[in-house]
Amino acid sequence: MKTTNKIKRFIGDFKEHWSTPYSGRYIPNKEIVAYGVGGMGVHFAVTITGCFTLSSTNFFVGSCIGLQPMHLQYMLIIANIVGLLITSVRSYCFDNTKSPDGKFRPYLKWMGIPTVIVSIIFVWLPYETMDYTTKVIVVEIMYLLVNCFSPFYSEAFSTLLQVMSPDSDERTDVMSISQIIYSLAPSLTNLLIPFLAQLTGGLTDIRTYRFIYPAISVLGLFMAFPVYKYTNERIIKPRSLENEIRFFDAIRSIAKNKYYWIINIAGWIGFAESAYSVILNWTFVYGHPEQEELLGVAQTVIGNGALWSMMAAPFFIRLIGKRNLLIWCNLANVVLLALLYPFYDNIWIVIVIFYINNFVAVLGNIYNPGIQADMKDYQQYITGERIDGMFGVVGMIGTVLGFGTGLIVPYLQEICGLKDDYDVLYDSAVRGHLFQVMIIASVIGAILNVIPFFFYDLTEKKQKGITYVLRIRSMFDDYASGNLSDSTLITGMEIIHTAAELKDAEPIKITKDELKLAKQMPKNTKEEKELRTQKISQAKTKIKEQKKHNLDIELSPIVNKEMDKFSTERYIMQLETAKFILSYSYADLDEIVFKLTDKAKSAPKNTKQEKEIRSDLFTQKRIAKNANKLCRKYYPNGIIEPDSDALNKAQELPNNTPSQALKRKLAVRRVLKEKSVYKRAVKPFTDANKLLIEKESYQSMDELEMLYTAAKERTAFETATAKA
Repeated sequence: MKTTNKIKRFIGDFKEHWSTPYSGRYIPNKEIVAYGVGGMGVHFAVTITGCFTLSSTNFFVGSCIGLQPMHLQYMLIIANIVGLLITSVRSYCFDNTKSPDGKFRPYLKWMGIPTVIVSIIFVWLPYETMDYTTKVIVVEIMYLLVNCFSPFYSEAFSTLLQVMSPDSDERTDVMSISQIIYSLAPSLTNLLIPFLAQLTGGLTDIRTYRFIYPAISVLGLFMAFPVYKYTNERIIKPRSLENEIRFFDAIRSIAKNKYYWIINIAGWIGFAESAYSVILNWTFVYGHPEQEELLGVAQTVIGNGALWSMMAAPFFIRLIGKRNLLIWCNLANVVLLALLYPFYDNIWIVIVIFYINNFVAVLGNIYNPGIQADMKDYQQYITGERIDGMFGVVGMIGTVLGFGTGLIVPYLQEICGLKDDYDVLYDSAVRGHLFQVMIIASVIGAILNVIPFFFYDLTEKKQKGITYVLRIRSMFDDYASGNLSDSTLITGMEIIHTAAELKDAEPIKITKDELKLAKQMPKNTKEEKELRTQKISQAKTKIKEQKKHNLDIELSPIVNKEMDKFSTERYIMQLETAKFILSYSYADLDEIVFKLTDKAKSAPKNTKQEKEIRSDLFTQKRIAKNANKLCRKYYPNGIIEPDSDALNKAQELPNNTPSQALKRKLAVRRVLKEKSVYKRAVKPFTDANKLLIEKESYQSMDELEMLYTAAKERTAFETATAKA
């Protein structure tokens, strides 16, 4: 009866919050389900693209087509060079998309279709009639075509969660729940494909990739629709902010983000960590070919560890934090890989180690997106710009490094005897020696991967404080631009009030004495059970409130620092510089650049604050210098503001014939370029003016208090009316 009541309460609670989020949260249950179910579709749709990895571990390009490991790596380098341009375009599109659907959802709507179509063409090309060189060229070209579309689709899905909620804990919870749902897709494919492959000749027969994989991917396209249709993006930013992130501006901006470098350096130096992953597949296919169909069973059993991992991840993250969990997982991975060395030829021990390793690795599927999202929140905090896609552009540094490091694992495979004849892997001596080398490489990679994270200190509490500051800034910006909503105002003012009230407060000592006493209460009669349940609930609520109170005390210095920033030496200098810039006209940019350069070079750099002031001066000098170049090139006779209605006029041009469509497209592009050039040409002055307006907004607390009181009254009335 007790269990039945709990189930009924859960179902009722779930229905109640189907379209409305829980208190203090942002994402309703409908969106969580849509993200999970739609995610299954996305994973099914891109299942076929997993056949095209340019690696000897891939059965399609390796065993079926017969391309050598080193040749595959050379092909991957070429693909990555071309991919630098593709990544730049993709990142620019993500950060500059101005669709009502958001930054990422439009690509979930359209990019899946060309991904699947090009992939099907890829597997159906007549490789049987091609010579080796032709195969290499064709595979390279088709791989590039697939990667024009597939990353748009999969990256839009994975990054969407980072903007569905600004709350780090909620992102973790939703990732855990949704991943339990959409991980069914790879679990099913891992289980069924090896069995179905027996109908088409096995995993080393090209017919498997021509019939089975396309069917799965087409099904996935239809299943993926809910993730576009029923989700929303929620980025904390002023309504007036228009993101236009240029390539080199993004690089300069991201260069200031220490957490970005920590995360990426870990990946760059730990490149060999996954070298061991060939062992399971090759053990079944080449070591026990008579049991190849059982590979799916083994993968399903191993994949089962992911379920428990996804369920446990939120608990572990709340217990020790994402950073500490990452370090422990990496250390556990080192131990597991070392244990694999003496037992690689025992298929049962291999399965057990892979099971435990999968449990550990899947925790990363939960904490890694959270770490990435926190890092992007920090980026917005220190620069004022919301950057998502352009992180991929700067990440191309790792791609370039990979040109060299990526050759190491294939080189090791070739010196162990694996070239274009994959049948050598049926020889246990060759296979065993190769496995030993791959395990050693993985252990070294895992050790190197964990080292940078000992310098990572962006805790959940620090991220929460950053979110509070972003909300305050958004409130002041919207107030200054006349776009302030009641919800933004109320949230911002309550954060400010709480921080001011708790400025000198001491944390409460949290005890569970009341909860223990409540649990010891009698429960013999119905009345006693109800009273006991009520007291337990009250005790838990009290503990929760005490924890929140203590967290607000810890975060109050961050909020109060933001409110007092215009009285600091750094911001006083910024205000002086802004007034200095505004004392000149557009025609005086030469003089502005000269004086800012002299001022920046002569600025002291002994203390942290002095270094920050000096860095600010150099940044302002760079912006002014860039503006000066643009003015000379595009406005030799003086700056002229573009027609505000030019874009609408361009978009209204006829679009009925190919020539008209081209003319319209060029007109829109020309208007957008003119707008971008103008913004950068006047940026020193707009930035200076914005800073002075921001200062005035921060000094308008009396008016904001009155607006806040009125907003609360309106909200209370609307809530009461809705309930009535």
